[in-house]
Amino acid sequence: MLNTGTRPFIPPIPGLAEQAHLDNESILALRERPRKLVIIGGGYISLELGQIFRRLGSKVAVIEPGPRLVPREDADVSEMLADALRAEAIDLHLGQAVERVAPGDTPGGVCAQLADGRIVGGSHLLVATGRVPNTDDLGLASVGVAINMRGYVGVNERLQTNVPGIWALGDINQRGAFTHTSYHDHQILADNLAGAQRSVEDRPVIYSMFTDPPLAHVGLYEADARKLAAQGRRISMAVHAMKDVSRAKEEGETTGVIKLLIDEDSGHFLGATIFGIEADEIIQAISLVMACGGTWKQVRDALPVHPTVTEFLPTIIERRRPLAAA
Repeated sequence: MLNTGTRPFIPPIPGLAEQAHLDNESILALRERPRKLVIIGGGYISLELGQIFRRLGSKVAVIEPGPRLVPREDADVSEMLADALRAEAIDLHLGQAVERVAPGDTPGGVCAQLADGRIVGGSHLLVATGRVPNTDDLGLASVGVAINMRGYVGVNERLQTNVPGIWALGDINQRGAFTHTSYHDHQILADNLAGAQRSVEDRPVIYSMFTDPPLAHVGLYEADARKLAAQGRRISMAVHAMKDVSRAKEEGETTGVIKLLIDEDSGHFLGATIFGIEADEIIQAISLVMACGGTWKQVRDALPVHPTVTEFLPTIIERRRPLAAA
């Protein structure tokens, strides 16, 4: 049973190897607050840690080579998140690759040269550009276990590799790079070894980014749903701003949105994205409905608790509209 996890990916940026830099582990060992933290990468680790250090009093600059933050998310949600971070005075440099890293003007400082020639300097550099699987030194080729070009181990729906008797769990199998998916992998495998017939295909993919407010997602994204609509599926989407949710108003946390995707023929939820207060908790209610094969009608007719954010799900569902094809 292979479950060796991942490690930070350090991109081949000229000068980076010669310059002191942090990753998601070493940054937690700092004994001083960075005067200015420069972060390469605009994903989950970058934004969670960037917001933490900004609230601790550090200046923070995030450099993302892509056109927007967290690019897998819906474009409008990415923009809402960017606006929230800008409101906290976090500098965002989007659509800018780092051409070179060099020492800064002050002792121990760092400078990142952007593609447009600008220089972003700081006291500390965090590299948060993704992760790579810890499979390169396992000798998998010697026993015939197949891996892809990025080093991930291929598995079937029962988490079996192509070699009988060898399974791959957790981050290295590309079935979800989270602590909760790794633990769930172990539950599936343990049950199957005891005679069950569980499949990893039966679980909706769910996660949360723990910024404040959090961003949570389960199932399909809007772009995926539009592709289904283009194939003739009847898909609807409901969108509701957090500023129009009573609990969010009461808490003074009105940033964000709730988005629901529904298959009109089956009544099943296809996915949901929530950016806002308690999104990490609310998303699990939707995920449980999806895992149990529940429908939007059952959610609409269930008795909610007041005052909560989740109680607005029936109201939001009734406001859904047909989703146009991609």
